[in-house]
Amino acid sequence: MQTHNVPKLLKPFVFLKPFSTLLRPNQNPKPRSLPLLESLSQPHAATNPFPLLAYAITSGHLHDPFAASRVVQFLLSTGRLQCATSLFSSLAQPDAYTWNAMVAFHADRRMPDSAVAFYFRMRASASPPSVYTFALVVKACVLGGGVRGEEVHGQVIKCGAEEFLVVKNSLLSMYSILGLLEDARSLFDKNSNLDTISWNTLISAYGKNGDLGTARELFDEMPERNLVSWSAMIDGYVKNGDFVKALRLFGEMQGERLRPDVVTLVSMLKACAQLGALDQGKWVHLYVRRNGIGREGNVVLETALVDMYCKCGCIHEALEVFDGVSSEDVVLWNAMIGGLAMHGHGERALELFQRMKDKGLVPNEATFVGVLCACSHAGRVDDGKEIFESMKGYGVTPQREHYGCLADLLGRAGQVEEAEELLLDMPMEPHAAQWGALMSACRTYNKIEVGERVGKRLIALEPDDGGRYVLLANLYAANGRWEDVRDVRRAMEEKGVSKETGCSYIEWNGTVYEFIVGDKSHPQSREIYALLGEIEKKLEGIGYIKDISQVLVDMDNEEEKGNVLSYHSEKLAMAFGIINISHELPIRIVKNLRVCRDCHTHAKLVSKVYGREIIVRDRHRFHKFREGLCSCNDYW
Repeated sequence: MQTHNVPKLLKPFVFLKPFSTLLRPNQNPKPRSLPLLESLSQPHAATNPFPLLAYAITSGHLHDPFAASRVVQFLLSTGRLQCATSLFSSLAQPDAYTWNAMVAFHADRRMPDSAVAFYFRMRASASPPSVYTFALVVKACVLGGGVRGEEVHGQVIKCGAEEFLVVKNSLLSMYSILGLLEDARSLFDKNSNLDTISWNTLISAYGKNGDLGTARELFDEMPERNLVSWSAMIDGYVKNGDFVKALRLFGEMQGERLRPDVVTLVSMLKACAQLGALDQGKWVHLYVRRNGIGREGNVVLETALVDMYCKCGCIHEALEVFDGVSSEDVVLWNAMIGGLAMHGHGERALELFQRMKDKGLVPNEATFVGVLCACSHAGRVDDGKEIFESMKGYGVTPQREHYGCLADLLGRAGQVEEAEELLLDMPMEPHAAQWGALMSACRTYNKIEVGERVGKRLIALEPDDGGRYVLLANLYAANGRWEDVRDVRRAMEEKGVSKETGCSYIEWNGTVYEFIVGDKSHPQSREIYALLGEIEKKLEGIGYIKDISQVLVDMDNEEEKGNVLSYHSEKLAMAFGIINISHELPIRIVKNLRVCRDCHTHAKLVSKVYGREIIVRDRHRFHKFREGLCSCNDYW
């Protein structure tokens, strides 16, 4: 018996067994018109299919439905949509494989309306759909924002195809991507025929929608986990800001002896960056190098490494990674520019910006945010204004973030009236955070008139944020307006609001520790508080006086305010670091709020008295304390 090898691309579509009267058994046509099929397999056919078409027409092969269908599929595989569509339209009865090819082509090319239209044309024809037809059209419905998705699901149910895994998982994916978690869960719960893909899809959906509790319940209940399962759960923690749990889960994953892939490693680097977990970030970097991961160049991984080192206070290591990368990706350059800005290296950030332009890279919106922040932290007002004005020359229209950066630059430089005018005149409504930055500048420069206007505006915008009331009350207190202070305190009590709790993170021996103000939950609390008392006595001996002007205003006496200052979260973390971290290593602390003036002064003096390098990353920038000085030059 003579056999012929047919290219995989042209093999007939493999139908599953019949699952309803609408999905009739498929009789796979035997390969006919073999000369034509053999021509399709020749290398020259893909680059120039027109001689093949001429041969098919003149030889009469296109009268054979099977051969004509295979030519349609071949034309689609080579991107000749117009030719394929013309030939398809001439077919009296395309088979399901050819219909699927048309649906798949349009879905893959992100033309969902056309893909769905072909599906409904197929249903109107004599050709029954296959299981994979439904999977393809559901994918198209997702791309189309869910249009006709429920209608297609209804037809799936009528045809009895919902029990097939490929269809079920496509539907789960559709409802998950569209955020319709109740529909996804209903589909998941009523089907016993599930696989790991089904579980992973739902876990990822709950994670992306912030329901980490349900995601973790599903994760723990899974009959079998794979790398995707662990990555989905870790990514959910990272996306929702629960970085400590992400690191903890990664440790459990290593106990299962699973080798992390690029996706998992990028998530871990993001968590390390946010927590300042340098040791674990370095471990990830070493793992990447030893295993040759991303050797060909993975810009997402490279950018995550640069960002991790920047946010962990290691600007030199970040530059080493950056300089060793050949990628010309703008996102990578933005990460390095932003890192230099956070560290107060305004001049180096501007030099890198110039290098970027010299290479022909076009800056985008994020680039200008980083460059303007660099100018803000370095106090380069004229440079910032010039760069802001140049944005339109690069096709970038200033957005809310850019106006906010420029206003912050002006406010930090003491030009609060001009900053207020800029925010009032910008073409869109400023965010509360932008008014908040200006309010901080008013407090720094004691600009009571502008500060009062901005403070009242902030409270109106965010009436449940206690920090807004505190800023205004402290500004009043600094100017002796005690009746106004009492009014603000009364308003806070009536609304039941409180100031956001400050917390600080410090890594030691591969573990990240979290401290909050007055925290006594740590096993070493007795040692920590004893050391803080010793530190305070030493600092008072050289003239240190607590600055209680920024302490929460609902405390009645200075002693109580002073006690709170003594146990701010960064001071607790600092004492922990002095006790545990080797003298040769810097103490690295990450704080969720802006460092207050008292803690800033305190850290400078501790660095001098105890001979320690202390690196603190607050909400806005890095402070490197060494020998009684700070890298910010007291400009933050």
